[in-house]
Amino acid sequence: MNAGPGLAAQGDADGDVLLVDDFPDTLALYEAVLTEDGHRVRTAPGGLEALRIVDEHEPEVVLLDVSMPGIDGVEVLRRLRSRRNGGPAVIMLTAARREPHAIEAGLKEGADAYLTKPIDSRELVARVRAALETYRLKRMLEAQRRDHVAMLVHDLRHPLASLNLIAELLEADDMPSDERAATVAQIRNMCTEMARLVDGVLVASRLEAGVFSVEPRPITAAAIIEPMLGVFTPIAARRRVALSFEGSLDVPLRADKQKLRQAIDNLVANALKFTPRGGRVRVRAGREGAHVVFEVTDSGPGVAPEARDTIFDRYRQGSRGRAAGGAGLGLAIARGIAEAHHGEISVSTGDMGGASFRLTLPS
Repeated sequence: MNAGPGLAAQGDADGDVLLVDDFPDTLALYEAVLTEDGHRVRTAPGGLEALRIVDEHEPEVVLLDVSMPGIDGVEVLRRLRSRRNGGPAVIMLTAARREPHAIEAGLKEGADAYLTKPIDSRELVARVRAALETYRLKRMLEAQRRDHVAMLVHDLRHPLASLNLIAELLEADDMPSDERAATVAQIRNMCTEMARLVDGVLVASRLEAGVFSVEPRPITAAAIIEPMLGVFTPIAARRRVALSFEGSLDVPLRADKQKLRQAIDNLVANALKFTPRGGRVRVRAGREGAHVVFEVTDSGPGVAPEARDTIFDRYRQGSRGRAAGGAGLGLAIARGIAEAHHGEISVSTGDMGGASFRLTLPS
């Protein structure tokens, strides 16, 4: 292994690493390099000792040599991956160039990566850091998903509870026909909102899996705006928010009508959610050069400049002003739909003092 200068810890590496190798000099050198980089390092001279150490306290990263007397590295790997939780988050194998079959067997058993001996000290540091960063990012995303699934369930519980109460009202024999009709309309609106939430999760899953696609066809802005106004105008009225449209319904464009409608619906739902009573939400559609622009502007609290780069990320919401309950997927879905159409979406401060979201598509 080639040691290099300047390996002092940079940033907060601070990982929990287990080194497994039957050569004491190799263990000592790996341990020195990784300890200098800020990691907590434990060592094991063989497979049985490694399994015992993992039983005591599971590390984040295991650097495991494939060729050891007794239980070899591949068998240790197999036993670790057969644990109920899959064992340590990251297991990297080390092997000499003459051991490709052992590496292949290890990768089939669930190894995350391998390093070929002799290992350069800089490569060792870089690979361990990268493994830790990937693992921690994955763990953070999984926690965010769990939190937002809980938020989605909460969002669905409210209309379900309301539907139950409305059903009790409908059971009354003396309900006037006009009230019954209004109640049925309310049920339909709630079902539409619940379907929108569920559809949003499905679209987000497809976007994340990289299997989301659009089928653009010639349409006009009316195909998007008119049904949106039909759904959200009564919702805005109940919230005492003025919802208006400006621009042209005749603007032609090529788009997937259903998916673009979902993106615009998400932007309008977001605007209504954060606009207080007595406020305004304005939707505009028009042509700007070779592009068609849909703009949703509100008089709510707006989006802080430092949050504008992340507000479209999945499972993220603005940390100031527009932070509230909800699954936090609507804006991420709108961006995914815009990008699938080779367009883009942005947010700024609008002329009403709140947020102004612009979805721009090539015409």
